[in-house]
Amino acid sequence: MKNAFLVFLIFVLSLPVALADITIESSQNTYNLGNKIQASASVLQEKDFEGLLRLAISCGNYELGYFLTPISLEANFRTAMNIPELTATFQMLGNCSLTGDLMTNSNLIVEEKESNTFEVTDQLNVLPVRSRITVLPSDTINIAGVMNEAFGNNVLKASVKIMLDNGTYEVEAVDGKFNLTLELPKNVKSKKHVIAISASDLKGNFGDSFVELDVAAIPSYVKLDISRTELSPGSGVEMLAALYDQADDLINDSLNLEMKGPSGKKIFAKSVQSGEEIHYEFSQYAEPGAYILTGNYRSLMAEATITLPALREVKIIYENESVFVENTGNIPFEDELTFILESGLKKYPLTKKISIEPGKLLGIDLSKEVPLGIYDILIGMKEGIKPFSIGLNESLQSLKDGASTLGEKESMLAGNVQIHDNRPAYRKIATSFESISARLVGADGYMTKNPLIAPIALVAILLLLVFRYGRKPIMNLLKGRKKEPENKEKEK
Repeated sequence: MKNAFLVFLIFVLSLPVALADITIESSQNTYNLGNKIQASASVLQEKDFEGLLRLAISCGNYELGYFLTPISLEANFRTAMNIPELTATFQMLGNCSLTGDLMTNSNLIVEEKESNTFEVTDQLNVLPVRSRITVLPSDTINIAGVMNEAFGNNVLKASVKIMLDNGTYEVEAVDGKFNLTLELPKNVKSKKHVIAISASDLKGNFGDSFVELDVAAIPSYVKLDISRTELSPGSGVEMLAALYDQADDLINDSLNLEMKGPSGKKIFAKSVQSGEEIHYEFSQYAEPGAYILTGNYRSLMAEATITLPALREVKIIYENESVFVENTGNIPFEDELTFILESGLKKYPLTKKISIEPGKLLGIDLSKEVPLGIYDILIGMKEGIKPFSIGLNESLQSLKDGASTLGEKESMLAGNVQIHDNRPAYRKIATSFESISARLVGADGYMTKNPLIAPIALVAILLLLVFRYGRKPIMNLLKGRKKEPENKEKEK
């Protein structure tokens, strides 16, 4: 046992003392695929040494011993070694280091040293000259940049793809530079676009970047949309004015909206938001004809036409012993209307010339037209006449039922209504005179049978009528004349 231990001790003592200082450094801290990994190595030994120097690369689970050389060291003198270049490959992607082993000629490791850590990558740096470009439609833009390896060296040659919207353009990068001139279409969409740039070289390295392209919206045209182009008075219409750019996209801005009537009169003028729908209600009495709707933004303008037909229409109602005629159309109503007032077997036709402007009301006092009595009131029908019945608690349905028995050209306004006699005195006298004359002068009249007393009878009748219907007007007239001298004396 003691002999065995003694042999081992003699063997250990026979080994050279390995107090070596090994220095290993890579030339870069980052390498791209295909780059040459360069390293420097030097060894310092206290004593003379003859042996071997071995170098290996370790990248994660990948290891490769790639250099082994004899080495002869002089004591206390640092010896530099020429390390061959090693090409970076796909298996080396990630963090790597170099390991140097100083060995005896019997392959016993005397000293081991690891280099600094460095990275092997496949990424290229694509650096556009301008990261943001602001342009107008149809402008020519220049997309340029440089391309570097991860450590900063220029990429000598690479293929570059530049993509904008649906277009792809290919250029070559030479000595780390690329350049593309591109003309934008006149209808390019406004606002933000992304110009994507991707590059790759033959060694398997690639990189990408982007440029922000901001295209200004150019107002190109105004469009007007209306729900209806023809409508009746009193109807409403939906209107929408919109401003569009070169790509037919809506521009969020305000524009002017104006409407003029058929006679050129301004109906309204307002500022509206582009794309905002507004409602406009035409008056029942709106002038007939073409209304011009105009939308404008600076020098851009659009027009639309809305047509209102001429409506000739009146509404006729009976109320409180009067007939009221209202022009519910949009043009002046000028015509002759005939009213028939029936009381028993008597008929009183009343014809009036009517002239009413749109929206106006005309009243006809029937108590000043006929004697006291209970009447049915009818109207001769014409185009554009709408008879209505209100008041006196009479239902419209009953009037319609009663009107069905009338002629097709007449319609009942009111039935069984009382009308007082507020006619002027001369009309009352004339009516009474006609009535008495009919009794006396008729075929069986008294004066027909006794013609000699006819003049005396007529004078008597006339005096009687004047006394009955004209007494009050005459008295009022006399009183008025008496007051005039008295007033003149007071003034003196």
